[in-house]
Parts: sequence; C-alpha cells; structure tokens
Amino acid sequence: MAKDFLNVIERAILMGVSDKINTSTATGSDIHFYGEFPEAEEVKFPAVIIQQVASGFTEQMMGQGMTLGGASGTGEIYGIAYNIHIICERDVEITIGGTVYKQRKLLNWLMLNVANEITDLTFSEYQEETMEVLERELRGWRDIGYMPEFQWYGASCDYSLTFKNYRS
Repeated sequence: MAKDFLNVIERAILMGVSDKINTSTATGSDIHFYGEFPEAEEVKFPAVIIQQVASGFTEQMMGQGMTLGGASGTGEIYGIAYNIHIICERDVEITIGGTVYKQRKLLNWLMLNVANEITDLTFSEYQEETMEVLERELRGWRDIGYMPEFQWYGASCDYSLTFKNYRS
C-alpha cells in the first residue's frame, strides 16, 4: 500500500510557506493559510488558499521497479497540482520590516514571497517520511485585480510537483 504522500506534501506546503512568510511580519502570524476555501465567517485576511485540484500518475517506471533510500519496490512518478489564491481585504494593513503594506502593495509582496517560498521549500524539514520530490513548477500569477463588490484584492497561480510514489 502506498504511503500518504499527498497529505505529507500538503502539510509541508502549508506549514513551510506559512512559517517562512510569517517570520517577516510584525506579529509572526499576520498571514492566514488554508488548505481549502474557508467558510465565509471563518476567513481571516490576508488569506493564502492552497487548493489541491488534481493528482495522478505521471509516468510509469520500467516494470514499476524503483528504489527509495535503501529499499526497492514498485511505484511510479506521481503528480499533484494546486491552485494558489491570495486574497487581501482592502482595509487590512501588515507591517513588514517597519514598512506598512496594504491593498495592492500587500498583494504584490505576497505574490512575490509566496512564489519564492514555495519554490525554495525544503520538504525534508516538514515531511514525516522519506519522500523524493522530482520536479516542481510555479506558473505565473493570473487574475490579478480588485473586486469592488467585496473590496478584495486577489491573485491566483498554478503550482505542480511530481514525486516518486513508492509502494513496497
């Protein structure tokens, strides 16, 4: 039976990016991270939503034989894809390095720093089991803008990675 790699990856992304981003803020907990869209009454801003949207086999190994660490068994290259959404409420202000960020300036800071941290994430710090991430790709931010009816600034991007899905 395959290990719980999908949940290991999701936890690593949520914890890793949250830990790195929030160390830059004045209180250390100003940015709120969610693994799915929160209920409207529970959302806190600014919100970073990391939503899994796809997963599945990417490539079969020759004869499905593979090694991971010192063990060998069967498996394949498996892929997982996420949509990442950032939403900032118009009136939210966050102090970062003595500078106050709000509205579009806060959204721009979050886009750059979420992209940097998710791209540089060291999965070995957050994983509970041996896992080998082979590739990861953050595609450009899109749908960047302001929704006047909600007074929200927002942006979305796609993120995908592949890993060895080792089955003993």
